[in-house]
Amino acid sequence: MDPESSSTYRIVVRYENHAVRGFAESTELGSIEQLLRNEPIAPLDVIRLRLLDSDVPTEVSTQNAKAVFFVKTFDGDLRHRALHFHENSPIIQGLWVRISFHDGETIEGIISNSRDFVLEHGFFMMPTDPNGNNRLIYVLKDRLKGFNVLGMRAAPKMFKQP
Repeated sequence: MDPESSSTYRIVVRYENHAVRGFAESTELGSIEQLLRNEPIAPLDVIRLRLLDSDVPTEVSTQNAKAVFFVKTFDGDLRHRALHFHENSPIIQGLWVRISFHDGETIEGIISNSRDFVLEHGFFMMPTDPNGNNRLIYVLKDRLKGFNVLGMRAAPKMFKQP
């Protein structure tokens, strides 16, 4: 697994007291577009990761995890202040939501406007902060303290010329 490959994701599985960091292949999980539509290749109960300190693929359980973060870097920026209601966020169709976890962390993002976020164990969310470290988040609903719909995002409409 090449950690610099475009088909390799940097993943952080965050639990209440610790985090597991590693690399996963998109061929085992699905493309970002598939995941955002809540169509992973395999269920996300267990994610196969090559851990940072090992070259051996390991199956990591997401049971009792807070969320699975698809990140740009493993370092992140602890000084980064999340932006809300920004103009440069990606234009993706879906529901604009704000979620909060029991540990106080709050994140805004776009989720698919489908039944999955209601009926499934978890859902994928595309963070709307373009300067944040998260590319995509798989949110486990039983770890949420709050879930608010802020609005609906629609793709730009093409106007007919007379």
